[in-house]
Amino acid sequence: MRKLTIFLCVLALAIPALAQQRAGNIFGKVLDQEGNALPGASVTLTGSLTAPVSTISSAEGNFRFLSLSPSANYALKVELQGFKTLTRPDIIVNIGKNTEISLILEVGALEEEITVTATSPVVETKKTTVTQTVTREVLQSLPTARDPWVILQQAAGVQVDRENVGGSESGQMSGFIARGGGTEIWSVDGVNTEDPSSISSITYYDFDTFEEMNITQGGGDVSVATGGIQVNLVTRRGGNKLNIGGRFYRTDKKFQGDNLTDALKKEGVVGTNVIRAIKDYGFNIGGPLIKDKIWWWASYGVQDIWSNNLYGNKDDTLLQNYAAKVNVQLLPQNRFEAFLHVGGKEKFGRSAGYECPLGYHQLSKYYFGTPIFKVEDEHMFGDSFLLSVKYAFSGGGFQFLPTVDEKFENWLTRDDTAGIYQNGWWNYGADRPTHSARILGNYFNDNLFGLSHEIKFGAEYRNSTGAHYSTAPGNTQRNTNLNYASMDITGDGEPDYVPGIERLGVWRGWKDNNNIKEYTGYLSDTITKGRFNLILGLRYSYMKPEIMAFTMSSVEKNHPAWQKNFSSATADAIAKVLPGLNVPARTGDYKWAFLSPRIGMTYDLSGDGKTIVKLSAAQYGDWMGTGEASYYEPLGLGGWMDFYWRDTNGNRMVDVTELYWTSLTYAPNQVFDASGNLIGNVADNEGVMWGDYDLTNPQAFSSPRYTIDKSVNSPRVQEILLSLEREVIPDLGVALDFSYRKFDNFNWTLPYDPTTGAKTDKNAYTQAGTIPGNMTSYSGKDAAGKPYYLLKAGIPSRFYRIYEQQPDYYRDFMGAELRMTKRLSNKWMLDASFTYQMQKEHYGDNGYVNATNLWARDGLPWGRAMGASSGKINVNVFSRWLFKVSGLYQLPFDFNISGSFNAREGHIILESMQITNYAAPNATNRSTTVDLTAYGTERLPVFYNLNMRLEKVLRAGDIGKVYIMADLFNVLNSSLMNRRYDRYHGTYYPTTGTVSKNATDYKANEVLNPRVVRLGVRFQF
Repeated sequence: MRKLTIFLCVLALAIPALAQQRAGNIFGKVLDQEGNALPGASVTLTGSLTAPVSTISSAEGNFRFLSLSPSANYALKVELQGFKTLTRPDIIVNIGKNTEISLILEVGALEEEITVTATSPVVETKKTTVTQTVTREVLQSLPTARDPWVILQQAAGVQVDRENVGGSESGQMSGFIARGGGTEIWSVDGVNTEDPSSISSITYYDFDTFEEMNITQGGGDVSVATGGIQVNLVTRRGGNKLNIGGRFYRTDKKFQGDNLTDALKKEGVVGTNVIRAIKDYGFNIGGPLIKDKIWWWASYGVQDIWSNNLYGNKDDTLLQNYAAKVNVQLLPQNRFEAFLHVGGKEKFGRSAGYECPLGYHQLSKYYFGTPIFKVEDEHMFGDSFLLSVKYAFSGGGFQFLPTVDEKFENWLTRDDTAGIYQNGWWNYGADRPTHSARILGNYFNDNLFGLSHEIKFGAEYRNSTGAHYSTAPGNTQRNTNLNYASMDITGDGEPDYVPGIERLGVWRGWKDNNNIKEYTGYLSDTITKGRFNLILGLRYSYMKPEIMAFTMSSVEKNHPAWQKNFSSATADAIAKVLPGLNVPARTGDYKWAFLSPRIGMTYDLSGDGKTIVKLSAAQYGDWMGTGEASYYEPLGLGGWMDFYWRDTNGNRMVDVTELYWTSLTYAPNQVFDASGNLIGNVADNEGVMWGDYDLTNPQAFSSPRYTIDKSVNSPRVQEILLSLEREVIPDLGVALDFSYRKFDNFNWTLPYDPTTGAKTDKNAYTQAGTIPGNMTSYSGKDAAGKPYYLLKAGIPSRFYRIYEQQPDYYRDFMGAELRMTKRLSNKWMLDASFTYQMQKEHYGDNGYVNATNLWARDGLPWGRAMGASSGKINVNVFSRWLFKVSGLYQLPFDFNISGSFNAREGHIILESMQITNYAAPNATNRSTTVDLTAYGTERLPVFYNLNMRLEKVLRAGDIGKVYIMADLFNVLNSSLMNRRYDRYHGTYYPTTGTVSKNATDYKANEVLNPRVVRLGVRFQF
């Protein structure tokens, strides 16, 4: 017994459930008509998703049913001698929530049975979490672009970096932020699906697989890992009735408006993201293999998106998703679940541009897509102890293949005069698997030391890898039609334009192979006394990065690019001086070890569970991505070598004696002799014709560029949250939240000399001048007369870096939010919210290096720059106010009308100028960018958007329904500017008084997509 106790304590405190919620609970109490507890009552739970399960009410009249799949058709039956049998149907269970039920028995004969219908509560009494649950009813009923990022955009306080009008952006993940930031966490059916490298969702999803979506933004208990948004997706599952569903939606350019106004055209805006066609279709099926014992469910969905980006180039995406689930309940107390999801993405023309007009063909690493797999078993011991064990795997990864050479066989060639790659492009690949295992326990005791306790403990292990590569075909490239003077062939000491000369490059293909191991444990207790609940918790996380062994190639002699274009002697000669590498595993003392205490309190003001005041304080750590291992990377992994090639024998094969470097006088310098020995001037050409490795010892590594200081640890979020929640009428709840957050313990890098310990910090800078009131045609505005700073004389240029905690710097957030939710009843439903917020950044005495722009940033608003992709630039996302409303009303004759409206303050535009002072005291630092106005001074116009749906329901008796709908997006056909380049005017030279203008200064980058109609039909039988 003692050994078992020690094991459970170690387990509880050793290792994380990362808010991976997939189920809800029913907490109940059996009472007589005077409100006295009734012990010994038999309570039976039934529903389409469970076998009948029974329990006995405790001495305090309490009972509970845990870890239930979300559904709206659970029923309870209560039996007790001397009382009438009571049935309570239509009980709603949502993910991550406790449904609290009081069952009042009437005195009478057991054989007498009454049915009580009552709405499930909308307010939770024992949780401080700020969360929003979006049911399948809401997901399917509102006019959305049918991806989870659009649902996130409708959540209170959440800001998303792009506007997805009718699905135009559904082929690209959105960035998002709420309550000042923090790292987002995604999970699907309790499986963490966070990409270990990009820190975002590892895959895309089929919208019709969702049963519910839960969005948590604050007040999290110890199961919540980070201070960012936690997105929990729960997919559907089979029940006791066979059901079949499907859908088909069509969006076409013929049903798309034009909102490109004359004013926009005059400004130079040539177009918007245009939908050519979107087809969204799929089906799902599920039911019982053995009723009340084994259930199954499967789905397949496609989104085929054809669109043009801002510049008229095709930007097409094909998303295919497969999902399957098996649920087993052979014993009433035991539940087993196996889940598989495969999300495939194929994108055509990714990163298309002038240099490579056709761009990339993006594919998943696996043939069918990114796999997510889980097996989980839960067992209920009585009704007081639940134990869950789970293993999960997610196999993230993708590859970019050049559209013009998907087999990767051609010698990559660039026409320098035209500026175009003629027959290929680089490739890129990523392999990002994660293995995780978890054990989770919940123990309930209704009378321990005179108090009710809910004890939660958990432990989890995560092993995440981020392995990437990027190469040219065969690791070689040639540049033709050179548009610059290359070497001196006339002997006059000046370089000449040499007809027919080409420049060749060879390098080691870039690779990494990083890994993170995480061990996390938590323990919490929810203590209840009457109307008061106290929640105490502690979470501990330990994360450690490492580099795993990998191989880097250089000269790939068997590749067509080498066999068709290089002699074997040339390949051997280059391979000798630039060989591949076997990179060993590397690790060190660097780690994140972080304690996260949590405390929360709730009080039932009215005593009936309808008015709850909540107060919580929490500290969160962060999610360590695989990029943290890169600080261990040794120098010498790069390695590149360039040559000038003169095809003197005209055979169009690179021979060993035809390769040249240029000396300091530009004279040709033959690199190899006829035997393949290196004879070129190595010293003169370092950094010009070769570099990033030790040519005299080409397989040697040197120390990493970064020194990791012992101060480095997880960034931190501290939070205080006060909420008042009220159930106004059945099915309608309102909440008022006040929140404060502080973000600190950030890490940064500084130039560093590892031999002396000197670093280039704020003390290395001096005032180099003042910002003029006028810089030719540009005004210095608010910055006029303020100093700007550059490096002091004598401060050396330092190649090495120190990675350390940034002192004094922090950000803070304060916000107030009003939320209202009305479930669908009495023919209508509604979600509405208004948010007013402010977030600022603070540098303190030592949280900066260059003090030039402190006046424009310190103590002023802060916004996250995000969203650059598919021709779009980053946008500074922060609005001080947001208003959101969505709802549905059921009209006569089975018609439904629904809509959503969003409005917010416009994004921030920065105004700045670069100053380059050739009279600066230090020749290595002559330029700095100066803000001309304080951050947040200028914004884009107020944003607003309205979407509507008209839907007709066709009923097939009790068998099922068919929904026929028409959606109208951007109903007002507004042409609001979503993105502009900042007002970065260019470079001012004080020594000459001239300005080099920036070509993209305040240029338009994105206009809200025009009005578009989508037609659709879906069915469920």
